Amino acid sequence: MIKIKARGAALMASASMIPTAISAQTPEPAAGESETTVQEIVVTAQRRAQNLQDVPAAVSAITGDDLQQRGITETSDLMGALPNLQVTSAFGTTQPNFSLRGISVANEFSAATASPVGVYVDEVYQSFRASHGQQLFDLERVEVLRGPQGTLYGRNTTGGAINFITRRPDLGAPNGYVTLGYANYDTLTAQGAAEVTLVEDQFGVRVAGTYANGDGYTFNPTQNRDFGTTNSIAGRFAARMRSGIADINLRIYGARNDPWQDLAYGIGYLEGRTDAVGYSRFAPRPELGGRILERDEIQSDTGGKYFTSSWGGSLNIELDIADALTLISVTGYGEGRYRVAPFDCDGSPNNICAIRYRANSTNFNQDLRLNYDGDRTRAIVGAYFGIDRIDTVNEPDLFGFLRPVLLGAGLPGEYDNIPIAVGNSLRTIPAFLADPTLTPGTPGFCAPVVVNPSGFFDARTLIAFNADVAATNSAAGNTFQAACLAEGAPPFGPILARQAFTIERPSTAIYGEVNHEIADGFSVTLGMRYTWDTVRYENASSILFDLSGTQPVANLVPYSFPFDPNLAPLDQSRSTGRFSGRVVLDYEVAPDVLLYGSYSRGFRAGTFNALAYQDVSQVYFLEPEKIDAFEVGVRSRFLDRRVQLNLSGFYYDYSNQQIAQIVGATSFLRSADGRVYGLEGELAARVAPGFRIDAALGLLDTRYVGNEIDATDPASLTRDINGNPFPNAPDITFSAGFDWDIIDTARSRLTLRGDAQYMGRYYFDPFKDYGQDPCDQPAAESLVLLATPELACGNPPYWLFNARLTYTYDERFSVALWGRNLTNKFYYTYGINLNPFYQDYLTRGAPRTYGIEATVRF
Repeated sequence: MIKIKARGAALMASASMIPTAISAQTPEPAAGESETTVQEIVVTAQRRAQNLQDVPAAVSAITGDDLQQRGITETSDLMGALPNLQVTSAFGTTQPNFSLRGISVANEFSAATASPVGVYVDEVYQSFRASHGQQLFDLERVEVLRGPQGTLYGRNTTGGAINFITRRPDLGAPNGYVTLGYANYDTLTAQGAAEVTLVEDQFGVRVAGTYANGDGYTFNPTQNRDFGTTNSIAGRFAARMRSGIADINLRIYGARNDPWQDLAYGIGYLEGRTDAVGYSRFAPRPELGGRILERDEIQSDTGGKYFTSSWGGSLNIELDIADALTLISVTGYGEGRYRVAPFDCDGSPNNICAIRYRANSTNFNQDLRLNYDGDRTRAIVGAYFGIDRIDTVNEPDLFGFLRPVLLGAGLPGEYDNIPIAVGNSLRTIPAFLADPTLTPGTPGFCAPVVVNPSGFFDARTLIAFNADVAATNSAAGNTFQAACLAEGAPPFGPILARQAFTIERPSTAIYGEVNHEIADGFSVTLGMRYTWDTVRYENASSILFDLSGTQPVANLVPYSFPFDPNLAPLDQSRSTGRFSGRVVLDYEVAPDVLLYGSYSRGFRAGTFNALAYQDVSQVYFLEPEKIDAFEVGVRSRFLDRRVQLNLSGFYYDYSNQQIAQIVGATSFLRSADGRVYGLEGELAARVAPGFRIDAALGLLDTRYVGNEIDATDPASLTRDINGNPFPNAPDITFSAGFDWDIIDTARSRLTLRGDAQYMGRYYFDPFKDYGQDPCDQPAAESLVLLATPELACGNPPYWLFNARLTYTYDERFSVALWGRNLTNKFYYTYGINLNPFYQDYLTRGAPRTYGIEATVRF
């Protein structure tokens, strides 16, 4: 039989902060499952239906019912639930960053950058990272594939792939559910789904929706309101028609998320933990009556909203023609919007760092493949085309506190000594920079030295300011700066710029894979894929504004001073071609015991340093990432299938990882090489009727190796990171939980779920301790810290504890009490060094949350 199957993309969407049920229907027991055996799960991780235990790879799956019972209601809840899986974000629950086995976007935060962990909804690739948090409602299951997936999934899966599988009409009896919930922070939630079969076993529809609204857990006394709020709504329509040889599935979705932002903790690393203007959240605040901020308080002058929305559709058509052949076509289209404006990036009441991010995305995918499923041979041959486009407008607003100061001192609004101290813009430096023997008070100490007559920025007072900080461990000394001002050097003003660019990424691939059973129980799999990628950086421009913030004074990318309104934008394009694939050997040494070994290659498409806005020299291309991965493992069941144990070990050779480095108020993407090795284990067991346990352990060792500093290569790091661990790569991840049916009668059941998660120490960026030894003291060559202890000493290990108590009556009604982070542990999940402001930016994990929800099924 031949099947034609087409599925589309679906950011099926709800905002990721929704504490509601994910799937509220009780599934039929899997084949061979009983009260004394571990549940069997069918997955499509290898693009065909298989028992999870028959897949010779590191694959995990969580059903919709298990997601509900574990309280996994948003993407960040997946962190720690599976071995070597971490979820972080620079923007709270918006734009989640997935890390598998230490492979992630590292510390990069641009919405235009593709993740090395591929995110799929019903097999459709989701390129826009800002939408990755919008899938978790009415799900059938989540599949997590660890390791490169270069054959069947293709580019941008160097770390692995995460599949969100939504529920489709089963063409049986009408069914559905409604769940209502209330949680702390005055959070109201609602979720529901309804399915009806209009023609028995031939045509049916399903609708699902979710809603959540609640207050935030961070109070901002400067703006006098809560932040980290919940405000989201989403819906999905699914239709299925099955007649004869045809099986057609259509999905349409839409979602919107509009919470007040999760404010960042700004922690300075100058004397007294102050930032560039002397602010410290740990000092008594005069504007707050002399008190010190509480842990759940952040002073922010420009806190705003994190808005994301998405809509689109998917189509799946299956046509059976022969018993052994299946032709599958997967098609999808989606659009997304992203608004983080204004975004406070300093966590202080002073306007030091504020940025407005805006992006619109379109995404189209088409996959066509032929599956052959014979007695001893199975094969897949296919072709893929996808294209995504992201239109971005960013507005950096840096050192804004200087604007009223300088205007109040009598400088005109058209004042244009704006601190762009790089490339074409830099005009003048102080004499003491060229001659270190000069000291303040020496004649000619701050004399102007013109290095670029076509530039506009006189950097003497900026360089003197930084010299003051370096010399005195405080921004208040002003010895160098005062001397330069006395010699007539102009003060530097705030940076207000507008950057616009478009990233377009068409990709075409052909692929094939063959699995052949050479002998009973022994199989070999060979797969290969070739991908043609193009990355277009188009319509790029950045404009710099004067002191008043109203009139443009210069074009930065491309460059022109004075400002030229007719200057053509910058266009760049690069094309690459890459092979990826895998070889797998697997052997069933005994019933329910499968050994496997594999080699695989994956790659992540190259990209431009798109966030660079200060000079055209900063806009460069980074070559694609590449991973060569070696893995061995065993998937087993024993004790009459009451116990399931899966183990794996792996080694990666990693080239050209894309990481971020902040230098001079600009984010630079750099390339770095490294290696990874680790071990994983997953356990599930039915200890007794009505009592089940599960556990997952991940051990990880990551290191950067073989990197050289090359001043002629803009993609080269400016700091030695060899020997440092990867960002977001905990050395240990562990979770353990139980499900206990305390009461189980013919019509009612009381179930307690409890679990604990442990996250080992990890670093937020590639620079580890910044040369500080001990990590909370300045390096030997420096008088000041280069990073706070929160970054330089690593994120401390922590435990989280969760529980859920559910009473179910007649399988139709249920009431649940739930709690997450029961000990109210305070911990950070993301950090980045903002060296221009002498501070670090950190985001926290969610505090203790708890609530009640009631479900009615029909």
